[in-house]
Amino acid sequence: MALYNKGDKVIQIDTKDKGIIVAIGPCGRGGRQLYRVSFNGNEQDELEGNLMADCNMNNPFERCRNNIYGSFSEFSKINTTFKIKNSNVSTVSSLKASKTLFRPYQFKPLLKFLNSDNKRILVADEVGLGKTIEAGHIMLEMKARNEFRNALVICPISLQKKWKTELQDKFGLTFTIVESVNHLLQMLEDHDGSVRAIINYDKIRSKKGFEKNAEEKNELLRYLEEKNKKFNFILCDEAHKMRNDDTQTYKGAKKLLESADSVVFLTATPIMISERNLFNLLYLLDSQRYSNYSIFEQGLRENAPFSRA
Repeated sequence: MALYNKGDKVIQIDTKDKGIIVAIGPCGRGGRQLYRVSFNGNEQDELEGNLMADCNMNNPFERCRNNIYGSFSEFSKINTTFKIKNSNVSTVSSLKASKTLFRPYQFKPLLKFLNSDNKRILVADEVGLGKTIEAGHIMLEMKARNEFRNALVICPISLQKKWKTELQDKFGLTFTIVESVNHLLQMLEDHDGSVRAIINYDKIRSKKGFEKNAEEKNELLRYLEEKNKKFNFILCDEAHKMRNDDTQTYKGAKKLLESADSVVFLTATPIMISERNLFNLLYLLDSQRYSNYSIFEQGLRENAPFSRA
């Protein structure tokens, strides 16, 4: 059966001349297919083995249409590259790229994150459901989309080693535990665009000035503002530690998060004392949407599944 049809565009393999099939000839000895090809108006006979389809070899779908597959490895690489370059909010390019068991529910935060307007999400799953893994899937997908540049994980000191190990072993993401702000500033200075750091909440606290009620940005916030640098991705684990809006941690976080491209909050207890705790966290994520507590509180009452006693 002839590989090419009349009118197909082809290339002569040896001369690289481009032509068009004008007629399909009979098969010769050994079953070799013969074609009549027009090269710039000059027609000549060519064996099928001397021709290749004139198409975009980097487009896997066009290659399929022309029955050009190459090796399995070659096609897989080109096909994967095409998918990544043409990803959308419904495409998970990093699916099965981690060393974790596939649990569909752990991809829900990722899909919500991709479909959000500002790439910010609060994940408040219960303890034991895998919030760390859910966050890892988000990071891995951002890396696949070439959007994972300067990344910062903020968590309590007791969880720093856990985050470093989990991200390395399960997702192949290498992060550095940073013990001092100066170390982090040096990383930003030397490796801007590829910083992966883990710090605790003390590093982002705003400092009170000498004057009453005056505030002074800490070294990290001042550096980011003066150098016009930022973290493209910030993850805050145990985010309920920022629930009180009158603390220096909250005020420092607000300044830090304002310039970030994407933010993920993880907490199993978004409400510890009152609904105000949840509002304060949502305000950090999206100060425009959650700018008024009264409206937020009214929305909670209207959507409450039960009446309070």
